[in-house]
Amino acid sequence: MSRVLFTVLLISLWTANGLAATCTKPKVTVNAFSTQDATILTTLAHVGEFTLTCGNGEQPALFAEFPCGALVPVARIGDNKYQVSWTEEIKKGSSGNVVVRLFDEDGYTDIRKAQRDGESINAIKSLIDISVPTKGAYKGPWVKAELLAAVVVSAVAYFAFTTKSKVQL
Repeated sequence: MSRVLFTVLLISLWTANGLAATCTKPKVTVNAFSTQDATILTTLAHVGEFTLTCGNGEQPALFAEFPCGALVPVARIGDNKYQVSWTEEIKKGSSGNVVVRLFDEDGYTDIRKAQRDGESINAIKSLIDISVPTKGAYKGPWVKAELLAAVVVSAVAYFAFTTKSKVQL
């Protein structure tokens, strides 16, 4: 009896695994947010909020790979809405588009296997790649106010002393 039960359970699991659908025909729309003012900060924050619509209606759990190689889970913030965020140092920060590769659970499993075996993960096909636009942050004026004040005071003092010396002659 236990062999029959075990066989039925095994066939059920195999069938359920085969019926587990992955996202087909993914379509993405992206909204991006970045730190605007970096005058007193040490890192810039970037947030990519996107809507993923699958042709078969699936809402998969996603994982994101950044260009630096970091692999992180993607937060689900609503129906078909996801969010991914990262920070970078101000000196290394730049404006432009950052390509983020998105993987479903099967892709994540393939990546972990490749990492464990010491293989390159660039050959693993992502579910979809999104381009997150990032903006450069305002880092302050080119000339600091203290320097400008010192130059103005020096110019006024120079003008005053030269005028005084011309008047006393």
